[in-house]
Amino acid sequence: MKYLKIKNNGELDIRLVALMGGTTKSNNEFKIGQFGTGLKYTLAYLIRNNIDFHVFVGNEKVNINTVQEIIGQDTFNIICINNNRTSITDKMGLEWQAWMIIRELWCNALDEGGALTEVTPMDFSSSDLNGGEGTTTFYIQVTKEIQDIVDNWTKYFIHDQTPVFNSEHHAIYAGGEDLRIYKQGVLIKEVKGRKSLFSYDEKYATINELREYNGSVGRIIFKSLQYADPKTIQYFLENVTEKHYEGSDDIDYNWFESFGELWKKTIGSAKIIHKEAVKTIQDRGIDIDLTGMLQVPKKIYEALTSQIDGIGALRVSSKIKEFYETYSSASDEKIKQALVILEEAGYNFSPELKFIYGVFGDKTVWAQINFDTKEVYISENIADKSLFDVVTTLVEENEHFKTGMEDCSRPFQQHFIDLYVNTLLKSNKILL
Repeated sequence: MKYLKIKNNGELDIRLVALMGGTTKSNNEFKIGQFGTGLKYTLAYLIRNNIDFHVFVGNEKVNINTVQEIIGQDTFNIICINNNRTSITDKMGLEWQAWMIIRELWCNALDEGGALTEVTPMDFSSSDLNGGEGTTTFYIQVTKEIQDIVDNWTKYFIHDQTPVFNSEHHAIYAGGEDLRIYKQGVLIKEVKGRKSLFSYDEKYATINELREYNGSVGRIIFKSLQYADPKTIQYFLENVTEKHYEGSDDIDYNWFESFGELWKKTIGSAKIIHKEAVKTIQDRGIDIDLTGMLQVPKKIYEALTSQIDGIGALRVSSKIKEFYETYSSASDEKIKQALVILEEAGYNFSPELKFIYGVFGDKTVWAQINFDTKEVYISENIADKSLFDVVTTLVEENEHFKTGMEDCSRPFQQHFIDLYVNTLLKSNKILL
């Protein structure tokens, strides 16, 4: 029979096993075991599932067995330790799985120091098992479930892996096909089937008695990335996609804190653009120069550009319409012709306004003014419109600028009505 051996320094005070709530870690949020139930649940699971196990404190083997007691119409298997009856039954921890009991033993070993794990040869018998002075040793029969844990050890425990980033509160590791969250190197949350660029270790995460994290996964990801180093930030920006959990709509990157100056410095002179905008532009037959740009999911683009000024390759007019700047000589010529017509008509177009040509994310938009920068964003397709349409477009944007009124507002509609009536009255020399 094969056994999984887990050994650590220090001799376990066996009284803690029999004492409900007995733990020396309740005031240490840094550790996994804080509830005084782990070893009790471990024994109950092993007995309930008929898994052979042996415990040595020092060189002495701990005698663990059960006695039956009938209470009412129910029969209880009560666990006894060294012939002393406890209040623990084999029905405790019914929700625990095989990997959870291994987690409990391994975490205890890590906490105590000198942690060692190995699988004995196939022909090992219980008579071959032994402990060691000043140590505590557990032997667990290697069943199919236990073997699966051994084979996938690094899924559950990442203590031997090197993080790509590490700080006092967070660590970031290489990701995989499933998103995984850890606490002090121990798995506390898994989102299966959700590819993740990284795995995340929240060292002070709050967990329940099942040692599971039920809080916001997005918050852990954001906080971990927020304080990452430049190398990790750069890798993230260059590799994250919408297929990764980090690039999905499941994460709100707009917490009360921002990504900060380190992100801005890491991005440097590069610009970011989201892939949806690139596709929109390319679908219109426009050859977009992506040199010096970082393509990121739209969710991340929106968060970064809202928090860090000047890093977006897309301009945003009136905080509504995305706009990618290009240059169109045909559109520029059409605008110049329209300005001449307006001048000849005696209409004063604001000289401080500057024209920027490009492509709107919304192809129905021909022009949009940015009040803050005093720029009029012009669709390069305006070259296909009639001069009359171009003139009316310029008048509309100029009047937006003069009045400070937005599109689709009743005051702006009234402004144009008043403008029309005043012009009509003036041309006919009518005074009211």
